[in-house]
This record gives sequence, C-alpha cells and structure tokens, in this order.
Amino acid sequence: MTHSTLSEFIFGDLSTAQGRLRQARMARVGVFHDSTLTPLDPQAHEPIQITVRVGADMAVKTMTLYYTTDRSLPQPGVDGELPMQRIQLEWDTLQWCYLEQWAAIIPGQESGVLVRYAIAATTTTDAVIGCPYVDLTALKQLSDAEDFNFEALEKKFRDNQPQVYEFYVDQQTIPDWLRDAVIYQIFVDRFAPTPGKDFKSPGDRSGIYGGTLNGIISKLDYLVELGVSCLWLTPIFPSPSHHGYDPTDYGTVEPRMGTMEDWQRLVREAHQRGIRLVLDYVVNHFSNEHPAFQAALHDRQHSTYDWFRFRNYPDQYDCFFDVPHQPELNADHPDVRDYFISHGCQWLEQGGDGFRLDYAHGVSHAFWSRFRQATRQVRADSVTFGEITQPPSVVRSYAGRMDGCLDFKLLELLRGFFVFESLTVRQFDQALTQHYAYFGSSLVLPSFLDNHDMNRFLWAVDGDKRRLKLAALCQFTLPHPPIIYYGTEVGLSQLETVGRLEESRLPMVWGEDQDHSLLTFYQQLIALRRQQPDQWRQRRQSWLIDDAHRVYGYGCGDYAIALNNQDQAITLSLPAPWQQGPLVLTTESTTVWQAQTAELSLAPFSGAICRRWT
Repeated sequence: MTHSTLSEFIFGDLSTAQGRLRQARMARVGVFHDSTLTPLDPQAHEPIQITVRVGADMAVKTMTLYYTTDRSLPQPGVDGELPMQRIQLEWDTLQWCYLEQWAAIIPGQESGVLVRYAIAATTTTDAVIGCPYVDLTALKQLSDAEDFNFEALEKKFRDNQPQVYEFYVDQQTIPDWLRDAVIYQIFVDRFAPTPGKDFKSPGDRSGIYGGTLNGIISKLDYLVELGVSCLWLTPIFPSPSHHGYDPTDYGTVEPRMGTMEDWQRLVREAHQRGIRLVLDYVVNHFSNEHPAFQAALHDRQHSTYDWFRFRNYPDQYDCFFDVPHQPELNADHPDVRDYFISHGCQWLEQGGDGFRLDYAHGVSHAFWSRFRQATRQVRADSVTFGEITQPPSVVRSYAGRMDGCLDFKLLELLRGFFVFESLTVRQFDQALTQHYAYFGSSLVLPSFLDNHDMNRFLWAVDGDKRRLKLAALCQFTLPHPPIIYYGTEVGLSQLETVGRLEESRLPMVWGEDQDHSLLTFYQQLIALRRQQPDQWRQRRQSWLIDDAHRVYGYGCGDYAIALNNQDQAITLSLPAPWQQGPLVLTTESTTVWQAQTAELSLAPFSGAICRRWT
C-alpha cells in the first residue's frame, strides 16, 4: 500500500458515512438548538432570532425562551419570557417524518450586554422538557440503534434541565493582523534544544526530545528569514507528557522547557522582530495530576469536586477520548470558568498575542463568548482561533465567540485534490467557491496542509516534494492566513505511518540536513504572500478547469495561478489581462513562460504565478 491511499480521519467519527448518519439521526429525535444566532454576530440594537429544531415523534404543544440581560440565571417567572412559534414544517426523508422549527426573537440590546437564555418545551402530554433533549425511546427503536452509546446518553440527559446559552452583543472586530498573518506551528519539545545542547534520544517517540523556549529564541533569525509573522506554540505549561495537552498548572512554564524569564525574553525578542506569539490553550480537559482533580479525587466534599463529571466516584468520570489521565471539565462551572479566563488573561499580560483553542467544541459557546470578551479587555488586538473538527454549519456558529477557526474542511479539500485525487478540478473549484461563500467574513479560517495529529503531507505523497510545493502554492494563494507545520519548509517527514500521533512529531532538522532548495521556495512564497496581503483576499476567478488533464487556473487580484496536478507536462495559454505579464514564482525551475505568445509550459506536478502587466 502506498502512503497516498491511506484513509484520513480529519473529522473523527464524522469522517465515516456511519458516523455522519449517527449524528444526523441524533439531531432528529429530540429538541435541539445548535447555538447559531441570526445574525451570526449580533451588533448593537439588532434583533436576534433563536431557532430550535423539533425532531421525530416529538409532540410539542408550547415552547418558551427565557432570557436575561443582567447576568442573572434565566428561568420561568422573570422578565424576558418569550413564547416561541412554529415557523417551519419540513419533510425529512432520512427519518421519514415531518420536522419542525420553532423560533423567538430577542429584542436588540445595547453594546456590551451579555444575553443569557434557556429554552423549555411542553409536550401534548404536559411533560416539560429542557433543550437540548434526546428522545432515547425513539432512538432505541431505530434499525441502527446498536451504534449509539445509550449509557452515556442517559447520563447526559438524565436531569432534563435546560442548558443556559450565552452571547455578547458588542462591536468587537477581528484584528487585521490575524487576517494578514503567516503562521508557523512549533511543536515545542521537537523544534530546537537550548543552544549548546543536542536533542535527546529517547527510546520511544513519545519520550522527551528536549526542545525549549531558549531553543526557539535561538532560531528566531531563521524564522525571520523564512518570513513568518506569527508563531503558534503547542502547550508550554507544566505537563507529564511530551505534547503538553494535559497540563497540571496553567500559570507557569514547564520546567524542562524553560522559565517565565525565558518566556518574557522570547516575547521581547520575537516582538522586536515583528513576530507575534499564539499559545495553545486547553480548556476541555487537563491532567489527572492537576491539583484540582487530585483534591476532588481524595475528597468528595472538596470545592473542585463539581469541576468534573464523576459517573461512579472515584473511579469513573468523563475523560477525553476515554483516556483516564485526561479528565474532562465542566467549563461552565463558575469557578472553572474563572480559573481558565484568569490564566488566559495572565498570559496576555505576560506578552502573548492570543490563543489557539484546543478541542474547542468540547466546551460551550457560552464559555468562549466570555473568554473572548475578557481577553479583549486585556489586549484589544488579542486573537482566538479554535480547533473545531465539526461540519462547517457548526464552525460558523462560533462567529462572534472567536476570531477564527482552523479550516479542517479546506484541509480535507486540499488533501483530496493534491494527495488522494478523489476530487476533479471542477469539484475542487466548486467546493472552494461554496466554502468561502458560506463563511463570508464572519470568521478567519487559517489553512494548513497537515499538523501534529495526522500524517505529514510529504509522507502522504510518498516524499514527492513537487506535490508539496504545488499544494503550498495553492494554499498561499487562497484568502485566509496559511499555517506551516514546523519542518515542512525543509522537507521534514516521518518514519512510519501515523498509528500513534507521535510519528508525525519528529525532531526538527537543522543545518545540512535541511532541503535548502525547498526552504528557498517557501521563503519566496511567503514573501509574495506578505508583499500585498490584500491581493489574496480578493474574489478568486477561475479561468481554466481541465478535468481530463487535472489542470486548474484561477486569478486573484493582480495574479494568475496555474496548477498542473498530474504526472505529464502541459502547455497552456494565459488569458487577458495576464498575457504579457511577468512570471513571479514557480514551483519548478523547468517552467517556461513565453510572454509573446502568452504560453506557459508546466512540468508534471508543478505550478506558477504570473502578475498582470502594469
């Protein structure tokens, strides 16, 4: 089997048809509100529509929305009680029944107001149910009922209490620097050891290799020469693991990586070079060695007991992907919320520029609304962007709660087109058009070809650097900020296919071990991207869609991009207004450009960028 035939699991359970069917079924046998607002990000005095879906066999008689604007808990019998109306009845073939949509409109509010709301429904049998609610009886009658974890569902919905949703009405905008950024992801333990030291050689790739903050500082000039403007650091907090996604303390630096003084020096020297710093931040879970969990584990009466969801104390509790050493948190508990918000603000006060939010959909929209509001009060230009491996409909619901979300759907498209050849040129072009139209300017969607949780792109294409450069050329000529996973720019790959995630986290290569030709290409690509960042945000216009030869041409601003995604050379003609313009960047030196005839000759798996004549 070649690497390029390996399956992807980008969206977790939703990567399979069975997983998607399971989620679609779930959404059709209960009462659900997905936190999406209309408009997505309410401004001052704009009315806000709240919509609820009522699923199969749910005989709802009335539905009521309770809301407050004074931060108190919404509940029946107080001001802000709105009757909801059924606004739509639709036929659903999947469930073979009618589904209902109910809605209410919350009046427009002043800027700065926190709106809190909850939803309850009354059935025709006068039973009162909170939203969200799953009809487990109906679910058990499905032909594929064995696919559902009913034990977990029964525990999740056992108290039938309405969830409290929250959002801010504000005038917050997405900082321009994020839209214009070129981001470099550093896996801290694997990037660079302290000067004078070498990487360690642990007996297993899950061991410690010894990357440090001082190591990053020593490579800042390299990063400046590469051209990136923002570093995303995987977690730097104390943790028992090499990856740091299970912290034991959010207030300081992991000792093997450095000290707070080292962090402050990194901030100082990075900012002097025009480079911003984004920290990976985990709220959904942390280490079972964290003092808060240890206290709850040994004393059921301790104040941190309610931070967690114990199912059978003390041995059974909700944990991240069923990993016992990563207990999940109730982030909407006031003390938990305050803990994470206060530490987030601390790191901004210590010079950080924002956060990449790990497994962000494991935490409520309400939490992220508060987190963004609080962090913006510390740093008006700080940013948040989330890791949300969910469908675009869910991702879009975070508009106004975050500045951006990692673009996993685009990742799927890029790898589908350039790696697996599962998309034709026409399908790829149409999917890009739809994708960007769907989101508009509501969120920044940083793009990437790979990351620390999947096979590296270069491994997936069997080490073919032509195909890596071709995909990167496309990535860097699309609207949103590109991310480079450390080492991609110098040919770092892996030794084995990802079974364990550590396979794609090998130590960075330096010196003569780097592919300097590939590095030069990335430097040129980044420089072009940063010269006129507004050019790439202009609407993409396709001028060549050739499915038979897998050739794709599109224009963006002053530039024309041509991609030959096949193993045969091809000659094509550029349209006006690029017919006599200069060739500004190619992925292969064998590219031939005849300005007199406007003919471009592309080698197999190569691409080029031309600029219009001015």
